Amino acid sequence: MQNSIYILDLLPILTIIEVYNTKGWIFMSNKAEEKSFFISFETAVLQPIIVNNMIFTKVTNFSGESYTIGKKPFDIVRHSCSFYGSSFQHTVRLSRDAIGNYLKLPILIAHDFGNPCIFIPILSPKSDLNVWFSLKAIVSFYPSEEGCVVVLTNGQKISVPSSPQTISRQVGFANILNMHLLKRMSYLINTGYITQTPQIQKD
Repeated sequence: MQNSIYILDLLPILTIIEVYNTKGWIFMSNKAEEKSFFISFETAVLQPIIVNNMIFTKVTNFSGESYTIGKKPFDIVRHSCSFYGSSFQHTVRLSRDAIGNYLKLPILIAHDFGNPCIFIPILSPKSDLNVWFSLKAIVSFYPSEEGCVVVLTNGQKISVPSSPQTISRQVGFANILNMHLLKRMSYLINTGYITQTPQIQKD
């Protein structure tokens, strides 16, 4: 296939169509673009792709569209937190305040007027093999030979090397964090910081 290029030649090509054949992961592109990618409310899953000792990220949107970014999943998460005005360390501290000092805590990437964008790690967050799921992307999950299959809102199914018990715990933690953040926003609104107009005293 003349237009095909192997993953070793990809970095940092970002606009690509993913194909799989018997030789492994192959990517094709009509246009190479170097862009910074950040998680958004359209992002459903970040999956690592490993070929020839190089790690990239397969991004799946809620629409079902997928593409590959020439960065590791954790780097995308870390840079997204920074882009939206926070840091990975700060989001972890926020999660610990809400949930407790557990491993693999879900984190807040950003929020939009009371609509938190929460992502869930399946393995250690800094692991190159970790898969990140948006809380709102998960519909259900069930056991498999590899560990567990996660069903997305767009109907796609993703296998992960974690047990259903682990996924259930992670989703539960993410919902606790979500409620914690919504309560904070409710406090902000109810105390008048958003809804009330400042009264200016006239002389």
